[in-house]
Amino acid sequence: MFCKHCGTQIPDGSETCPSCGGALTNSAAPAGASQAANNANAGAAVKELADTFTDIAVEKTAGLPLALIAKVCVLIALVAFFLPFISVSCTQDKSVKESYSGFRLMLSIEKKDDSVASNSESDPKPNVFLIAAFAGGAAAAVIIFRKKNIKLAAIISGISALVLILFRMTFRSYYDFPSEYAKYIKVKTKFGLLLCILMMLATAAACFLESKNAQKTVGTSEPPALPPADQPPAEL
Repeated sequence: MFCKHCGTQIPDGSETCPSCGGALTNSAAPAGASQAANNANAGAAVKELADTFTDIAVEKTAGLPLALIAKVCVLIALVAFFLPFISVSCTQDKSVKESYSGFRLMLSIEKKDDSVASNSESDPKPNVFLIAAFAGGAAAAVIIFRKKNIKLAAIISGISALVLILFRMTFRSYYDFPSEYAKYIKVKTKFGLLLCILMMLATAAACFLESKNAQKTVGTSEPPALPPADQPPAEL
């Protein structure tokens, strides 16, 4: 037989070529190892794509006042808690309708003329999702204004936005509407909740890009030049 790499004639059945050392047998990799390699390659590709988008975003926002943007966005997010978050109405009785702000739901503040609460058998209760989201926004604001660990502020803001989304998704089950009336209850998302989620996400993005820009600035800064070895430092 002949070597498929260098063409040298070698004994039949050889696994490697004695001339060039090339392998002559195809060893199949185990299925598990192949799947693991594919998963690793996919993960590396996703990470590379994410790094590419991050680098582009950092480059495009290099001249923007990201710290100021983060401060404004987190303050707007906190103010949005005082705006309408949710409206609840009855499709059969038009008089049963109420709009709730995030602050009111968070602390379970009752009103005497609340038509929805008066028709409900369950007692109102503070909403833990809104409490956690507001606390997260306040913590992020403190970190941003003190300029301490901006990356942590980005994480907290992002988590707060996810908690607000969970609040909306679990609203019906959280407040246990009576089963005989549940199908007649209509719940709508109001402007305040959408604004709060958007501002939390904008805060997280601004803080993340600010931390990346800071790392890039530190990485590219050159150390101060030292005097030549044969020249003493200048006296003050």
